[in-house]
This record gives sequence, C-alpha cells and structure tokens, in this order.
Amino acid sequence: MDMFGFRDKVFFKRLLSISLPLMLQQLLNTAMYMADTLMLGALGDVPLAGAGAANQLVYLLDICLFGIVGGGGVFMAQHWGKKNIQGIRSTLGLCVLLCSMFCLVFFAAGLFFPAEVTGLFSKEAAVRESGALYLKIVVWSYPIKAIIYPYSTAHKSVGNARLRTVTGAIGIAVDMALNYLLIFGKLGFPKLGIAGAAYSTVIGSALDAALLLFFSYYKETPARASLKELLNQTVADVKRFVEVTLPVFADDAIWALGMVAISYVYGQMGTHSFAAMMIVNSVDQITMIALMGLGVGGSVMLGNVMGEGDHERAHVYGKRFLALAFAVGLLMMLLVAVFGEKMPMLYANATAEAQSIASATIFAMAFLQPLYALNFMMIVSILRAGGDTRAAAYIDLVPLWLISVPLTVLLGLVFHAPLWLVYLVAVPASLTRLFFGLKRMKTRRWLRTLV
Repeated sequence: MDMFGFRDKVFFKRLLSISLPLMLQQLLNTAMYMADTLMLGALGDVPLAGAGAANQLVYLLDICLFGIVGGGGVFMAQHWGKKNIQGIRSTLGLCVLLCSMFCLVFFAAGLFFPAEVTGLFSKEAAVRESGALYLKIVVWSYPIKAIIYPYSTAHKSVGNARLRTVTGAIGIAVDMALNYLLIFGKLGFPKLGIAGAAYSTVIGSALDAALLLFFSYYKETPARASLKELLNQTVADVKRFVEVTLPVFADDAIWALGMVAISYVYGQMGTHSFAAMMIVNSVDQITMIALMGLGVGGSVMLGNVMGEGDHERAHVYGKRFLALAFAVGLLMMLLVAVFGEKMPMLYANATAEAQSIASATIFAMAFLQPLYALNFMMIVSILRAGGDTRAAAYIDLVPLWLISVPLTVLLGLVFHAPLWLVYLVAVPASLTRLFFGLKRMKTRRWLRTLV
C-alpha cells in the first residue's frame, strides 16, 4: 500500500489543494501571534503576562466555538459528498445560532468582570490591572467570531479554503500594522501600549468578518444562505446535529477548561514563568502550521468520502493521514530541538529569567511533537470526521483530567518543579491517548455515515 498516498495522484492533489491554503492561514495566524507577543514583550514582562492572562478567556471561547463548528463541519463535509447544498446551509444556520449564544456569554464575562477574569491567572496586581485594561477592549471582537467560525467552516468543508485564507490574511495584516502604530504611537497615532493591541484585534477581526460575508454572498457559493435557509431545520435535523456535535463541543470545552487549569498553575508559578509560557506558545503555534493544514484537509476529505458512503476508502485515508502526521511530527521535533530554544532571544526586553525558562521549556517541547501530531490527527481529523465523536471525546479527555491536570498541580504547586519539567507531564497522557485511539481505529467502528 502507498502509505503516504504519493502514488495516488487524486488523493495527494486533493489534499494539497485543501491543506496548502490552510497552512498559509495558520502561518499568518502564527505571525500575528508572534508579532503581538514581540511588541508586548518590548513593553516588559508585566504587559506580556497581562495579555496572556486576559487571553485565557478568548482561548476558552475559541475552543468552544471550534467544538461547535467541528461537529457542524462533519455534517457539512458529508452533505458536500452528497452535493446537498441545503443541508450545508441549514447546518450553517445552527452553527451561527449556537456560536452567537456562546460569544455573547463570554463577551458579558469579559466586559463586566475583567479584573476577576485576569485575577484567576495572576496574583500580582500589576499583571491583573494590565490584563483587565486589555480585556475590556478586546471583548468587542468576540461577537464577530460568531460569523467568522461558521462561515469559514462552510467554505473549508466544500474544499474552498482559499477564500478563508484571503480574508484572514487581510484581517491579520491590518491587525499587525495597527499593533505597531497603536502600541508604540508611530506615524502620529496615539501611544496606547497594551490597549493598542486590543483595539487592533477588534478592527482586524471586524474587517475579516465583513470580507468573509461579502465574498460568501457576492457569488453563488454553498455558504450563500438566505435567512430562511439558515433557519430551515426539522426537529430530527436538530436532534441529529446535537447527538454528533455535543460530544465534540464537550470535548473541546472540557479540554479548554483543563488547559485553563494548567495555565492557572503556570500563573501561580510567577510572572516570569507565565511570561515564558507566552514565548513557548509562540513556538507551539509554529509547530502547528503544517499539522493544522493536514489535519483540517484530512477531515474534509474523510467527511466527503464518508458522505459518498465509501467506508473502505475512508479507512485507507485514515491510515495515510496518520503516517503523514508522524512524518510531520518527526520533522517538527528536529527543528524545535535545533532552533526552538533560541527563539526567546527575539524577546530582547523580556527578563533574562523569563528567556531562560522559555528556552528550557521549548527544548523539552521538541520531544513531544510526534505524539502531539499523531493524537491531533487521530482525534480531531479521523475519528471526528468519521462521525465517531463520542469515542474521540473520551479518548481525548480522560487522560487530560486523570493524568495531566493532577500531575501539573502536584509538580507545579506542591513540589515547585521547574516549568520544563511541569510541561513534560503531557507525555504519559499523550501515550495513553495514542494507545486507545489506535485501538479504536483498528475496530473500524469509527466509520459512520451521518447524512
């Protein structure tokens, strides 16, 4: 068998057509994140840690939205396999409605309780104050996500990832430019510091959403849904949507709570450790560029094939995607081990202690890359796309809450271990996840046609 699919020209051409635009999108997202952290890092550890504390709320929101559209995307991809445009549009409507509800809840939390939110992640008053200032502004970008997430998923599910890349690139370019102008007060703009980073995020997100809507409706696309089509669901449609999407949403939401709990531990380890994790996360974003492209591309292809009812081809595709993910993981391990620990040097204004902590943690991160790649592809792209969302949730969450979170608390807060060692508690959880995920794939019970 051609494990990687190189001799299957149709497979590989289709994968590249979907994945390359998504890789570019992830590259742009990473560039924006790094630019944000570099510019805020130039202001010192306190603004960098403050933004990190404030962004835990949007991290939790993003994961919830990813869970909603992740389940919706399974349906949209399978509907596209059957060329059922109305099915795509009604699913899009459900995603918009559910995303809007969550965006409004998180918006209210950040707007009315900013100090309380940031206070969860730092015990230092200066960090809480800086984060609260940032959060009160950046929350205005949250409702916009109720447009960006569902419409992006609709386009990706039918293989049109380029549109999302174009609109996202324009939004990111505006965000980065305004970051520079508003944080430092260049070209006659006011010098707003951390507040400038928040304003630029809101403006960039609004432009991204406006362009996405414009191009969705400018021409006849599967996402060009009227209000009637968006609301065209039967009770049976909603029930089936909830049955499949609820495990995905629960998985991502409870996963996010676990990550927030781990971030809380980092915050209690001190401002230097929390600022170091902002630097570590920027490297983590880089390692995800290729994997996110392959992962989403794989889920779309699997969903389309499942919609056609070809389970045998879906099984072959699943094995190919795992092999590709392992290859990407090995490459990332090599690159991060060689170059990653030098990344903190870019943050010249961060303290030497924060740079040293980040460097050691990034080196430890390198050796987790193959495990991360395999688990991401298996859970997010294969089991979910095959419709086996409940099993994917169990495999994902049980190791997190029974292994990762308790060990992080024990090492970080009881034994006061260094950050790099606390970070490595992900290893036993990842191995557990991989064992049960591969076992599930072998049974072929993950192959479920939903539409």
